[in-house]
Amino acid sequence: MDDRQPKTPHTERFFEQLTDSIPHMVWLAGPNGETTHHNCQFLKYSGMSPGEPLGRNWEKMVHPDDLPATRAAWEHSLRTGEPFEIEQRLRRHDGVYRWHISRATAERLVDGDIIRWVGGNADVDDLKRSEEAVRRGEALLTCVVESAGDAIVSFDLSGNVLTWNRAAERLFGYPVAEIVGRPVSLLTPPEGRDVTQGKVNRLCRGEDVGSYETLRMGRDGRRLLVEVTPSPVRTPDGRVIAVAANYRDVTARRQSEETLQLRNRAIQAVNQGILITDPNQPGNPIIYASPGFSRLTGYEGTEIIGRNPRFLQGKDTDPAVVAQVRSAILAAESCTVEMVNYRKDGRAFWNELTLSPVRDESGKVTHFIGVQTDVSDRRRLEEQYAQSQKMKAVGQLAAGVAHDFNNLLTIINGYSEIMLAGLGPENPDRELLEEIRDAGERSAGLTRQLLAFSRQQVLAPRVIDLNAIIVEAERLLRRVIGEDVRLATTLFHGLWPVKADPGQIEQVLMNLCVNARDAMPTGGKLTIETLNVELNEEYTSLRPDARPGPHVLLAVSDTGYGMTPEVMTRIFEPFFTTKGLGKGTGLGLATVFGIIRQSGGHVGVYSEVGIGTTFKVYLPKVEETIGTVADRVEKLTLPKGTETILVAEDEDSLRALTRRILEECGYAILAAADGEQAARMVTDFGQPIHLLVTDVVMPGMGGRNLAERLRERQPGLKVLYLSGYTDDAVVRHGILHDQVNFLQKPFTPTILARKVRDVLDDGKS
Repeated sequence: MDDRQPKTPHTERFFEQLTDSIPHMVWLAGPNGETTHHNCQFLKYSGMSPGEPLGRNWEKMVHPDDLPATRAAWEHSLRTGEPFEIEQRLRRHDGVYRWHISRATAERLVDGDIIRWVGGNADVDDLKRSEEAVRRGEALLTCVVESAGDAIVSFDLSGNVLTWNRAAERLFGYPVAEIVGRPVSLLTPPEGRDVTQGKVNRLCRGEDVGSYETLRMGRDGRRLLVEVTPSPVRTPDGRVIAVAANYRDVTARRQSEETLQLRNRAIQAVNQGILITDPNQPGNPIIYASPGFSRLTGYEGTEIIGRNPRFLQGKDTDPAVVAQVRSAILAAESCTVEMVNYRKDGRAFWNELTLSPVRDESGKVTHFIGVQTDVSDRRRLEEQYAQSQKMKAVGQLAAGVAHDFNNLLTIINGYSEIMLAGLGPENPDRELLEEIRDAGERSAGLTRQLLAFSRQQVLAPRVIDLNAIIVEAERLLRRVIGEDVRLATTLFHGLWPVKADPGQIEQVLMNLCVNARDAMPTGGKLTIETLNVELNEEYTSLRPDARPGPHVLLAVSDTGYGMTPEVMTRIFEPFFTTKGLGKGTGLGLATVFGIIRQSGGHVGVYSEVGIGTTFKVYLPKVEETIGTVADRVEKLTLPKGTETILVAEDEDSLRALTRRILEECGYAILAAADGEQAARMVTDFGQPIHLLVTDVVMPGMGGRNLAERLRERQPGLKVLYLSGYTDDAVVRHGILHDQVNFLQKPFTPTILARKVRDVLDDGKS
């Protein structure tokens, strides 16, 4: 105490009693800031004993983080004499820090000198925490509202906007400063305002209207599909003072829902089977199967879910392909394979499986999707196409061989006939020459079969009645098939006309019947049928060589031992035969195939082992009428002539033979080895040429080009084309045009002489 204002002991005791009765911590400090007294509340809070030193001992109570600020504030008050006040955390006797407001004021003498500081600490921890909780709650609420993805709007009972969060700005386009205080009805399109106002009126009455979807309007006039969740705002006593509404833009969600619905409908509609499996479960079970999968396999959903897709596999499923699929699953990779699978009824089909992994955001494989397509028809078409290409290649080879062979046969047969004409009946060499001639004719028949297979032979088609050809050939067929095979014919009355070479159709019929006879070595029944049929798109789509439309059907059926599927895939290949050595050339069915294809038709076959075989020949219907053919009259002598004939042939021996035959018939002959030489001969000859006899295919200038060149000089020049095959443009697709004169090799001297005379006479001979 200062001596200038002494205190009595009585006063000191009174002061201590007074401060001890105060429920807050009270303390005294001297002018230098050293504590001189603590009341009992201070001691109780701090845990100090009355006898402990005072001074600056209070600093031990202050939280380390608050101590620098407390010291600075206390030093400032000591230096300036200004009141001391600070919020700080003080450590309680149990070690817990609580917030306090510490205040102190200076007690002064009359002259203003500070004699001591009187201070106190008020515990405001609970109040501070309450205020902090309120502030946090308000801040949290504001944060939630402002950070919400949905637009949150409140408006008073008059419909004026009170609050407007950032999401509302983004959704509707109104800045908060522009919309607050304005009618919330600005958000509602005119056509919907009556309905909306009715809901607002119910909300203002405290009713719950629930969530609903409706159209709202943005600042720019855009219509927005939103989900509205409104609710009344009430006071503690229950009065409605405002309405709050949550607006969620559901345009994208609706579009997504519609997209998902469309996707689901698409999955339901596709013919492909779609499976989803879960590789994270034991056995990689199926968790989804599309209706297309059920349609494809015949299994219902309850028979599929939970099973591994391997239940589709069977005896003909390639293990290597299965291993490929398993490797793709283990490697979490996509793959596409084709394998044999089995339907519920046991039928096999070719399944194209496209397997793809489904990954989550982290890249982990969660599922596999398998798209399954029945490609059985495509596989059949591919096999048919491959077979067709093989047949085409073999046909080209056969045609080339036949062409060269025909040139040789023409020479062999021609000189044989010339030599025979000069030998008497008693000449011992005649028999040998006749054998040579007969062998040449048989060889010529073989080349005709090769050309028929390769579709390179020349046809003389005309409109025919297929029934008439069958009736005419029936007597010969009965002798060919033998007595132990019963022949039955079922011919359709009113059969449509077709256009084909009658001789070639007879050969087709003969080959099919001989083939059927050989399939019934112990006897059986052979049936020949005709019928008018219509080939539809479904049938022709699976058979590349068939065309839709009306056709005449020729069916040849037998009750023989039938064919396996493996044999059926090769029956039209040339030289393929199941007959024993020396019992078949393998050209019969190949010839049938070539003739019918060249005639614009199609050949089908059905066979079962132990039951029999049916060949079905389809020829397209024509609208022309059936004509008649004059009987052929064989002439015994070679026709003669004196005209000038130019022969162009690159084969020396054949050119010499042709020249000799025609010179013996009296013609004047010019012979050239190629087209260029022939053209020069005509120029050098300087006189009219009556007939050009030319090979179709020659080195350099071919027969057609030669004929066109010569006709520029002599427009009326007549032309006879010769060829061992017909891949030249003169005879397109092997069909002989009326205005084109053509002689197929091999030919005999008699045939050549008659054809030349016929061309010179314009067919009058």
